[in-house]
Amino acid sequence: MKKAFTLIELLVVIGVISLLMAISLSVLRRVRQQGDETVCKSKLRQLAMVLKNYTSDNDSLFPNPRYIYHSLASFSREDWGPYLICCRWHDARMGLDSPLLRDHPELRGTLWPYLGKKDVVLCKIGKRANELRGCYNYCPPDPPWDPGCPHNPQIPVVAQYTYSMNGYLASFIVRTGTSESGSPDSKIDRRTVRRTDVRRETQVTRSPSEVFAFGGQNSWAINTEGRQPLYHESYWPAPYDLSGKYYRDTKPPGWRGTLRLPVLKVLATYQIKGSGLVKDGRYIGDAFATCHRPPDGDLNAGHSFVSMLDGHVKKVSVADQLRKSRRVPGLEDSKLGPGGNLALAWPLDISPPGGWEHQ
Repeated sequence: MKKAFTLIELLVVIGVISLLMAISLSVLRRVRQQGDETVCKSKLRQLAMVLKNYTSDNDSLFPNPRYIYHSLASFSREDWGPYLICCRWHDARMGLDSPLLRDHPELRGTLWPYLGKKDVVLCKIGKRANELRGCYNYCPPDPPWDPGCPHNPQIPVVAQYTYSMNGYLASFIVRTGTSESGSPDSKIDRRTVRRTDVRRETQVTRSPSEVFAFGGQNSWAINTEGRQPLYHESYWPAPYDLSGKYYRDTKPPGWRGTLRLPVLKVLATYQIKGSGLVKDGRYIGDAFATCHRPPDGDLNAGHSFVSMLDGHVKKVSVADQLRKSRRVPGLEDSKLGPGGNLALAWPLDISPPGGWEHQ
């Protein structure tokens, strides 16, 4: 006589199968994440090599990060006005592998000939997160006669690049100085003010292993207000100020904090203005992406990867990015010291305005 399974036995078998499926799906998801991260890190290494090849061919000069993917000519409002600057990162009509750039060499950026496969500028994880969140850019007039660049919601959000270049490696004047009393809010001792034009490899005085070359960037700003450049409403507020903020009625307009042009400019906490150091909390600047393995799906809290000038790739957490003046309770201190993410961007041995201890 054949013996049939009892209901309890069937339920036990179904339960075991369900448990095994849940475990296997979790493992598969983790393996897929690891695979995607490996590809993204490989692309970052390639971009560091691309930058090295460019400087080798151009007398050690760094390219201007604004024009590494699209040329200066491509920003002509008269000729290419419909291809908005604010939407350039997700405008497939002007993608690096688009028919437009293939047919118009004058639109290609300085690194275009070195890139090989054009998807090297695109991280799958960043692409997915940025397309999910969308474009929130608003480019106000700067200077006043510039008509600015309103966002066009009719342009589909299809990410064309997610990696940006360190803004401090271009032709920017870096001003540093020491206050007379040692306090960051005191007047500057003008005898200590230095101006350094960083645009060559030889002018980077810190170790190439300490300065980042390329990093991923979010298409949205991360701050306690959840303030996005395009809107006054709050979107995805975080317990910390990482990027942004945006105040439309100030000069210069503060559009930084979202993926726009391929320039990742991490701002110093203090700026030298007049005869003293000025702390301006309205402008946090850009930050590295936070979309890799977001805990509980919180895209504001994941980690990121950056490639350094020597070619190695470094993992960067939210805690690493937060500098001393922006620390929040419950979050560990930055392993980069009081400079936070500025420590990875700053290319000089001399300290930034206000010194490292005040960042």
